[in-house]
Amino acid sequence: MKKPLLLGLLAATISLPAVAAPEKHAAPRAAAAPRGKEAGARYVGVHVTAHPEKPMHATNNPPHQVVYHNAKTNKDENHAVVIDHRPGHVIDHDPRIRIVHRGYKPVRNWDHFHYAKGGWWHAWGISNWDNVGTVTCEAANESTGELYPVSQDRDATAWDDGTVNTVLDQALDDCMSEAGTAQCTPATPSCSFQPY
Repeated sequence: MKKPLLLGLLAATISLPAVAAPEKHAAPRAAAAPRGKEAGARYVGVHVTAHPEKPMHATNNPPHQVVYHNAKTNKDENHAVVIDHRPGHVIDHDPRIRIVHRGYKPVRNWDHFHYAKGGWWHAWGISNWDNVGTVTCEAANESTGELYPVSQDRDATAWDDGTVNTVLDQALDDCMSEAGTAQCTPATPSCSFQPY
């Protein structure tokens, strides 16, 4: 009689769903403006050129161009390709990074740099926004190659394409506020995603 009771209890215990302990994640970092020149020079990305062993030069070794169509002006825009080879977790510790929170309203219209709805999923192979903890986006000054990183940690609302686009918008606005007459473009890669 004890054997069936013991087997029954064992079977019931095995068939119960396991209750996972709630995951503990760090709270989002406080929003902070980028540090100024006292933090050191900005990191400079690499211009993609036909002759990478030589420095970029407007006529002798011009940077490769990528074309974006601006739907608002109905014109194509040529932009230099500037690459940042640093991984996301290194960029996230850049001394000149800006930390932001949800709700940024861009100063300029950067829609022509945005991925269409669902585009971030396809571009980066993100299968579930719940797995993304931090998004870091960068803009580049096309003349100097200086990079303007902006990072946002996940909050209670989680992520979507529009929120990622606003992180990129902040980076582009930061670049334009310092660039003077130079153009700014998303760095390559424009955004990186770190796990939650």
